[in-house]
Amino acid sequence: MSSFSFDYCFLAEVTASNLKEDKLYLPVGATCSTALHKQCKETILVNKEGNSWNVSLQFSESAGKYYITRGWRKFCLDNRCEIGDLFAFNVVGDGKTTPLMCVCPERKECSEILSKYLTRTSGESSLGGHL
Repeated sequence: MSSFSFDYCFLAEVTASNLKEDKLYLPVGATCSTALHKQCKETILVNKEGNSWNVSLQFSESAGKYYITRGWRKFCLDNRCEIGDLFAFNVVGDGKTTPLMCVCPERKECSEILSKYLTRTSGESSLGGHL
């Protein structure tokens, strides 16, 4: 786990429009994360219990930022989110494997969530495979 960077945190709000569009824009600062790169087409959202959701990740050249699509709505529904709910996500990855976005308020807790996720997926060769 030491090769993974916990280099970017952001706050996401559940809104009527991002639920309807099944799309969540990440802040522009996410482009500085070493875990993300423009060729990355998928990320895994991990909640506090260590459960995971595969979602599509795309980069908008015109907006200059990443966005999550196809899976954001399901993540929100499965976690019984309501409009106005806030999530603190910590982006975790090594820039080579599928990045994780862990729901967590602090790094220590995020490490614990990542450990739960890795324990559940220990039969796999890597975090979601190579791109």
